[in-house]
Amino acid sequence: MTDILEASRAVSVRLAVLLAGAALTVSCTRYVDAEPVASEELVSGMSAGSDAGACQQVDAPLTDIEAVNDGEPVLRIPQPEGWERYTAMDSELIRFTMTNSGLATADFAPTVVVTLESNPGMEDPAVVFEQQLMSLEDGFGATDVVVSETDMCGLPAELVEYTTPPMGAVGQLPAQVIMSVLHTDDRTYAVTVTTQTKDPADPQYQDDTEQILGGFQMLAPGQG
Repeated sequence: MTDILEASRAVSVRLAVLLAGAALTVSCTRYVDAEPVASEELVSGMSAGSDAGACQQVDAPLTDIEAVNDGEPVLRIPQPEGWERYTAMDSELIRFTMTNSGLATADFAPTVVVTLESNPGMEDPAVVFEQQLMSLEDGFGATDVVVSETDMCGLPAELVEYTTPPMGAVGQLPAQVIMSVLHTDDRTYAVTVTTQTKDPADPQYQDDTEQILGGFQMLAPGQG
């Protein structure tokens, strides 16, 4: 079981890094070459719209994700029973990973990976989402992509369902990622929460990931 967990974590983190890292590269290019596209009104609304009262309430307890730098958004993730925190992959980009060994198949354990990236300046959320989707499809090779507009604590968000390309012995994986954007006075933050499994029909996995993705919170800095 230990080997399965380690392989699952490695694959899941690789998927999340490929998505977030590629989007960051595209975003950096845009910030250098283009004028900011978000107005002051949009920026103000994006930050003020992040309100705990607007977050979806779920049964699973919320776990605070520790900030790495000053001035970052407050991040909280629902952690249903059976999902265990894994810290070995934590970095500037990867902020939180957890795995459920109780829902493991023969060669893969469901895993959740949270990333947070930022750039100076103000970017339209629609542009950020477009860049991430481009990275997912063209850069990563995801197929069967379905995009749904949603929100995260009053912030604009998109939920993307897709199939990963084959990843070694694990093969293809059904996956989901929710992405959202928050502006502070001088930066644009983009969060992603990615889930993967070999058995998407498992009712416990479905219930857990619905809570994790639906109840994830990104709040303006300083909100407690």
